[in-house]
Amino acid sequence: MGIEELLRRVGISDLYPTQKRIVEEGLIEKGNFVLAAPTASGKTLAAEFVINEELGKGGKVLYLVPLRALAYEKFEEFNEVFPEYKIRVSIGDYDSSEEPLGIYDLIIMTYEKFDSVQRHRSSWLSKISLIVLDEVHYVGDPYRGPTLEIAVSKFLYDNSTARRIALSATITNLEDIARWLNAKPIRVDWRPVPLRVGIYFDGTLIFPDGSSELLRGDNSPLPIIRKSLESGGQVIIFYNRRADAVSWAEKIAKKLGMKGNSLEELSDDVRISDYGPSKLIERLSEVVRRKVAFHHAGLPFELRKVIEKAFREGKIKVLTATPTLAAGVNLPARTVIISSYLRFDKRSGRMAPISIMEFWQMAGRAGRPKYDDYGEAFLIVSNNRDAEKAFKRYLSSEPEPITSSLYDISHLRNHVLALIASEGYLEHSDIFDIFGKTLLFVQGGQKLLERSLPYVLSSLEREGFLTSDSKGYRATPIGRRVSELYVDPSSAYIMIQSLEYLLPRYKVMEDLDLSVLQLIAMLPDMPRISLQRGKRAFLEEVAESIEMLLPIEEAPIASLNELLQVTKAAVSLKLWIDEYSEGEIEEKIGIEPGDLRGLTETGSWLCYAYSEIVSLIGSKEVADWLRNFSTRIKYGVREELLPLLSLKGIGRRRARVLYEAGYKTVKDIAFASPEELEKIPNIGRVLSREIVEQARLLYNASPSNRV
Repeated sequence: MGIEELLRRVGISDLYPTQKRIVEEGLIEKGNFVLAAPTASGKTLAAEFVINEELGKGGKVLYLVPLRALAYEKFEEFNEVFPEYKIRVSIGDYDSSEEPLGIYDLIIMTYEKFDSVQRHRSSWLSKISLIVLDEVHYVGDPYRGPTLEIAVSKFLYDNSTARRIALSATITNLEDIARWLNAKPIRVDWRPVPLRVGIYFDGTLIFPDGSSELLRGDNSPLPIIRKSLESGGQVIIFYNRRADAVSWAEKIAKKLGMKGNSLEELSDDVRISDYGPSKLIERLSEVVRRKVAFHHAGLPFELRKVIEKAFREGKIKVLTATPTLAAGVNLPARTVIISSYLRFDKRSGRMAPISIMEFWQMAGRAGRPKYDDYGEAFLIVSNNRDAEKAFKRYLSSEPEPITSSLYDISHLRNHVLALIASEGYLEHSDIFDIFGKTLLFVQGGQKLLERSLPYVLSSLEREGFLTSDSKGYRATPIGRRVSELYVDPSSAYIMIQSLEYLLPRYKVMEDLDLSVLQLIAMLPDMPRISLQRGKRAFLEEVAESIEMLLPIEEAPIASLNELLQVTKAAVSLKLWIDEYSEGEIEEKIGIEPGDLRGLTETGSWLCYAYSEIVSLIGSKEVADWLRNFSTRIKYGVREELLPLLSLKGIGRRRARVLYEAGYKTVKDIAFASPEELEKIPNIGRVLSREIVEQARLLYNASPSNRV
């Protein structure tokens, strides 16, 4: 397929300067490049030129993104652009080499999934001819950056001839990133929709050129919102706290008084009732009726997608959101409002200014191509002094340079173990050679590696994950398995330590479920969740009653506050496996549905990893129990429902109604008639036939041999 056909498919007749630059530089047919260009300036299409070239030559392309939502977005886009090729999105399930992906031409993954398949030594990786790194500035993120950096560095060490493209809206030190990737730096400052950025203070919009515009109203976002809506625009307002995003959505909806659709009408195939009596979803439903919505990680993923779709379609006019939206899906608006430049910094324990890069990530969302002649972004400040600070910091300065986060020893331990485990055995010189391909080496040099790597290697050996000889290192069986399981070695070491307490008490502990959930919740891999003031006394009482699997002085808990966070997570998961709905759990413990989903996904995975570690150490009975417990966490069920979950299409709610109707095992389903099952609520005619067929295949049971 030529460029002309590609342009016809995406509906573009003229190239943007971004794409022209790639063509003029001769980078479609060969070469590597790092492209830094503003949001909506056509970076993806420039990459698609090269993807099209590689696929046309019979190559295999790997497209990497930082977020799951972006992976799905790119999957839908590429299926329209490249329908003649086999395309697959792969995220999650970190204990798989994903060998079946070898048959696909274009594979979309998150950086974490890419790191995982490398740890499993997937054979098809050597066939990749082009790797595309979307949102490459994430390499500087203190949490996700190390995974991106080491996964890409190792791949390029093993596949030095593979082409590489990196894309980002904001890179100040472009040359550093280009040196790391051995690629040509390309910077394009053109935007398809011009962007005006200013400060809003005391009813006045103030611009960098000294001009201003007086608005009627107070120092809230409302005057700016009204101005944008009157001219046919849409508005995104960024708040640093979820609670503010929700409460301001309610204030805005009440003040504007628009009429919109119900949440049920927007949701299509998402059943709102499945979440139970959730106050958060009730509040969302109320504001959506007035063409306003809020968006943050506390909402279930499915409902976030509903809101994004409704905003794109113009059914939502005003969206309040936390800053994670700015780093996620493509969701532009005419007007972007940044409510404050201050955010609470957990490390310092005080309010601190957001980074310049984050400011521009949010501001860059302003301006809808094909809809707006301009975009506008405004930062709200409360006094003249803040206005002066904001102008100097955000409107007159370059974003911070991207720096490697691999200097963090905890991250370095994880990736050093993964590197050695995936290779089987590495000599000292090989380890240094591979790390010599990292951004850490580009920015810190050999001396930084010589200070860090020996300490990391010795600590991993001391904890039993590595063994060494005079020339190099080899992963132990448990070290290799920990790496494959995609678990932080620190988490694995805590699991191993806990077995001294768990194994002899396994059958006699009064509330084993809660003790194991508390251990999982305290692991470094598990996210910490915020506390609510009204729940502290209850959580303190629960924390005191739990029989811990580690002495408190050995547990990775630094304060009472952290202990209560861990306890909240454990109690939330306990309610989940006891089959409470998301809404009921939100009411009882104060955890929002989206956060609960995150806990269940991570908790189920860590429990599965725990079972694998226990099986290596030698207790099959405990390992089997933990494996079943992992499934319970994943689906949110009591133990008696586990057999029914083996049938496709059966989740926690359907399993419960089948069980209560007397169908307690797969065998019971196999010897039932579809006509009997379809009468059960929430089963229906189609599903009843499907599950009976599945069950009969398992038991080879036909109507003629029933007993």
